[in-house]
Amino acid sequence: MKRVLFIAFSLLLMLQLQAQSQFFRVVKDYFRVDPFTGKFSDFVETVKTDPELTNIEFSPKTDTSLFSIKGDYKTFNPFTVKARGVQMSLSEKKTLVRESPQAFDTIMLYMITGFFDSTRQTYQMVQKEYKKINTKIKRDLPAHGTASLVKLSGLKDGQITNHAVSSTMASPISVAWYLTEDNELALMVVLRMKYENNRAYPGGMLFDYFYLRQGE
Repeated sequence: MKRVLFIAFSLLLMLQLQAQSQFFRVVKDYFRVDPFTGKFSDFVETVKTDPELTNIEFSPKTDTSLFSIKGDYKTFNPFTVKARGVQMSLSEKKTLVRESPQAFDTIMLYMITGFFDSTRQTYQMVQKEYKKINTKIKRDLPAHGTASLVKLSGLKDGQITNHAVSSTMASPISVAWYLTEDNELALMVVLRMKYENNRAYPGGMLFDYFYLRQGE
């Protein structure tokens, strides 16, 4: 019986790892610098020194603050909809994983966000692009959890879809679109990861909407 359970567990683990690794090709499609090739420190340095980035804001990790870097791309746009601006953000975020006793975890959020003119036509095109990206990701990672973002402060419309191997696994990648109360229309792809021994690997928590409030 133990041997059967071990084989079943091993097969499940192999399937999970295979699906997790397959989504890396989606990462290549939407992120200019791939965090999963080579050392994590080299990835961070490449992002920091990317000649395509402008208006760079960088905060190093200290005893009292977490690492973050943000910038605007000059021409890079992985979306098929013409954007008036594309922003990259790479930042560490601390999240509560257990209430009692309190326990926190730190993950790295790597985001690409396109900003678009808020016209009826573009509004429809962004939603179509959102569905297209999710369809592409679902070939490797199922969609587990789609929710409205309307209840979030400052947003009057929007939706997010999390992708994971299963509903009980952490979601390494999400896609979202939103329209603010100021009529700012945006589409974003969010990658969650952790790193160990100078290597990045997929990681994160399910339904962690806090990254939309990164400026708070």
